[in-house]
Amino acid sequence: MDKLKTILSKIKMLKIKAPKISIPKIKIPKMPKPNLKPLVEKIKPYMSKIWVVCKKVPGLVLKVIKGFITWLWKAIKESIAQVWTLLGFFIAWLTLTGTAQQIVGVATVLATILWLVTIPLREEKEE
Repeated sequence: MDKLKTILSKIKMLKIKAPKISIPKIKIPKMPKPNLKPLVEKIKPYMSKIWVVCKKVPGLVLKVIKGFITWLWKAIKESIAQVWTLLGFFIAWLTLTGTAQQIVGVATVLATILWLVTIPLREEKEE
């Protein structure tokens, strides 16, 4: 322990001069502000049309959301109506093994998706 203390005290007595490192100063060039007046002048004739479209967008978004919710409700009702068919597909998938199970599983999922997507095509329109 004494040897360690003597070594540490000798290290403290040594005066080592570390080289000075100078970091160069970098000047960031100033970017001029863009002149937007020519762009605004080009857009001015179209601004009223753009404004009309912007006013219609929220209404369109609401229609899309309403249509999706309506479709989702119909898909749930169709799925409940076909629950025994889907259960049969699931049982068939469980009884298979290997590649046959994978093929039947993928085919079942794709057929179910196609069936749900085409609900509007199968509906009878009221006149």
